[in-house]
Amino acid sequence: MDSPTIIRAAETNKEQVKGVIKLGFANDALLRWVFPDAKAYLESFDHWMEEYSKISFKHDICFAEASFAGASIWHPPGVAFDESLLEPTFGNIPEANLGAVAHFFEQFETYHPEDAWYLAFIAVDPAKQGQGIGSFLLKEALKMIDEKGDRAYLEASNERNKALYERYGFEMIGKVQTEDSPPAFPMIREARK
Repeated sequence: MDSPTIIRAAETNKEQVKGVIKLGFANDALLRWVFPDAKAYLESFDHWMEEYSKISFKHDICFAEASFAGASIWHPPGVAFDESLLEPTFGNIPEANLGAVAHFFEQFETYHPEDAWYLAFIAVDPAKQGQGIGSFLLKEALKMIDEKGDRAYLEASNERNKALYERYGFEMIGKVQTEDSPPAFPMIREARK
């Protein structure tokens, strides 16, 4: 099998990037805890991808496999995401969970360093998983970050992904869980010299 070709996706590829990330997260325990209804998930996460990807495209740091079997959305250091942009989706969160969901994401914020590159989302089409695409996406971005001498931050939404990130030098700096939520793991990768 040939190594995947990783590109910098352009804003003209936004729908392909959003589509593959939505597919990749469709069975993510954490996001489906937030949006358990399938229709609500698809509508809401589409909105999330729209807003999160704007920063990535603006700074030319959206990496994708050339045929869009996988993609990653990064935010540069010092660029804060305006969470209020997600408010239109809050009505799709079950009312009984609103407080727990808000508390969960508030906990994430306590770990998020301002001086690190932030991997907002990375996903591979479920039909293409197991081919190393996620690893190649990660390696390409980390190469860029290492060349700048910076550090990187992410939140692993499950143990399997956490293990992948650990292989690339990320270390768990906490565990976030509230009420009946699945656990998630803030992780940092210090700058390489």
